[in-house]
Amino acid sequence: MTKEDFEQFLNIKEIYSQNSRTKSAGEDVLQIYAYILEYENKDSDWWNEDHGTTDIMYMIKNGKKDILEKIKQDIPNWTSSQAELFAQTLISNHLRDFKVNERLEFYLELFETLKPDCDLHNIFYDRLYINLELAEREIIEKLAKNLNYGSAEELLRIHKRI
Repeated sequence: MTKEDFEQFLNIKEIYSQNSRTKSAGEDVLQIYAYILEYENKDSDWWNEDHGTTDIMYMIKNGKKDILEKIKQDIPNWTSSQAELFAQTLISNHLRDFKVNERLEFYLELFETLKPDCDLHNIFYDRLYINLELAEREIIEKLAKNLNYGSAEELLRIHKRI
């Protein structure tokens, strides 16, 4: 989505322009951000049943190689709700085995960059479907620490029961 297309999108509904916080001009970022703006206030089942998360993950999969890096640069501008929807996307959906390490590393970075009212702990506990068995040991250890699990083994053991 070009910057011009995004500006036209914002004019479709006043709520889109009111809620828009992106500073990005990147076409892939704008496409994902427009999707989040369009569906952020939709019925929660849209997100909880992974319609939204799967759509966004396919945008990432089919996008440019540096899309996650560009989102990392812009996500601090987003509202807490928008960032939480993206965080949910990183760990849930039908693409469980796609870029596991990159997605988990991004999730870990969100602990440092997001606003205090973003609830990354509950998102992880409630929405975790990514295949942790494909993750590097170091990443699992960092997740266990950030999420207050006793150890990486405990995190993996609990994940297997989910």
